Amino acid sequence: MDKKRDFSHQPLNGGSQEQENQSWRKEANDRILQHRQRELVINVTNDEKKPVAGIEVEIKQIRHEFAFGSAMNDQVLLNKTYADFFVKYFNWAVFENEAKWYANEPERGKITYEKADAMLQFADRHQLPVRGHALFWEVEDANPSWLRSLPNHEVYEAMKRRLEHAGNHFKGRFRHWDVNNEMMHGSFFKDRFGKNIWKWMYEETKKIDPQALLFVNDYNVISYGEHHAYKAHINELRQLGAPVEAIGVQGHFGDRVDPVIVKERLDVLAELGLPIWVTEYDSVHPDANRRADNLEALYRVAFSHPAVKGVLMWGFWAGAHWRGEHAAIVNYDWSLNEAGKRYENLLKEWTTQRIEKTDASGKVACPAFHGTYEVRIGQQSKMLKQQTIELDSNEQTPLQLNVIVPAE
Repeated sequence: MDKKRDFSHQPLNGGSQEQENQSWRKEANDRILQHRQRELVINVTNDEKKPVAGIEVEIKQIRHEFAFGSAMNDQVLLNKTYADFFVKYFNWAVFENEAKWYANEPERGKITYEKADAMLQFADRHQLPVRGHALFWEVEDANPSWLRSLPNHEVYEAMKRRLEHAGNHFKGRFRHWDVNNEMMHGSFFKDRFGKNIWKWMYEETKKIDPQALLFVNDYNVISYGEHHAYKAHINELRQLGAPVEAIGVQGHFGDRVDPVIVKERLDVLAELGLPIWVTEYDSVHPDANRRADNLEALYRVAFSHPAVKGVLMWGFWAGAHWRGEHAAIVNYDWSLNEAGKRYENLLKEWTTQRIEKTDASGKVACPAFHGTYEVRIGQQSKMLKQQTIELDSNEQTPLQLNVIVPAE
């Protein structure tokens, strides 16, 4: 994310108002039922292997497989309300600036990870996976000021130190790495060393941290229509031999998110066969109702798309949002505005919470969203069994959970 980018003249994001109808919503909801749920079957028997009818089964989703995340900044260390909100509403994190080169080495040779480490400790305490953003950044003015004035051979030596130092420091701690941010919109390293420097960045990152998923990350892709150029760019990187493993699309929107056009753009990128993450979502509009409609359009389409694995907002609170209060889902006083309420309602819609009674064959069956569940079996307010299970998307067949309770 480039703080200096100007969205003030960004045109409407495609399509006519007629497209904003119920057909896209129904199609998205049908895809959600198909791609984001799996049948859960709970069979309750007693220790004599006889089915137990009429017993209460509570199915409670405690975590989503899909990433509903956000960028966080150092407010998470300073502001308890910010920290509590983050934990309540998000299950993934990415640092807004604290793992970037200019933050880690503001002066040449003076390396610090103090804030990033403190934020990682916060994330670990709350079981929040974290994306690494970003090891390098191709946009010239996003690099440390001291780096930009060096001769090429010293730039290369500094890159090697950055890779080795930051790569090893964060090894195993970030699930993802944005290896070289915004290569379609910058040429700082390419101008000095040619495109093969990109291959080198990816290969060396993979050697240092083989468990991290290596991303490309860029803007104007789903918001402005550079999706075909992005697809060609990713193909070029792969042809160079760069181990690109996932696609980040930023999704910084202006006045309107058109769900039909966003889906078409995601479809084009999905042809590459790589997982897609919306890594930086926001939209700016003074009317929070419009922001709410934009948020729902983006999230419903993204959640319905089988190639998309997560959506991360680029901030949420009016008091600490890079695009100001008109991009936030939470007001200065921490009340949810209409966009925040819409987000909360979507999370509820896509979370499975049910209490059922077993049928004559001792069974409860229902479709459930992928994720982690607590299943409780009880009778007359008495808990008999409790179990935690993973309902993941790797299997299409129903998950059968067999529970034995004491015979009466």
